[in-house]
Amino acid sequence: MKRVYVCRRFRFVDKIEELETRLEKKNVECIVSKNINARGISGCLPKIDNAGVVCVVNPEGYVGKNVCLDIGYAYAKNKKIFTMHSVDNPPLMELIDGTLSFEEQCAHSFNLTVQKNHGNKTNGR
Repeated sequence: MKRVYVCRRFRFVDKIEELETRLEKKNVECIVSKNINARGISGCLPKIDNAGVVCVVNPEGYVGKNVCLDIGYAYAKNKKIFTMHSVDNPPLMELIDGTLSFEEQCAHSFNLTVQKNHGNKTNGR
């Protein structure tokens, strides 16, 4: 089964649950920290390790410090990273593979056979 780690601010739990439900219908497992006391960032890192793709649910375009850490860690682990909205932080956007709207994230099959090459950034980044 394909695995996607979903990171976000805790106030977007409704979006996460909908994304999880819709992706699981496509045989894509969502790994999510649903409890605010889930050991913080140290609880997220093994989840990123066990996923092929990281999706950032950021409906307002904002990412906080913890999500920035998730993105940096995922990048260092050579994971594909997608955000829901562009982030107003050019150095951080250099780490992102693409922007997928909520509907696109729900519809995506996340083909995990594509190897990521951080040295060859495209799409104007």
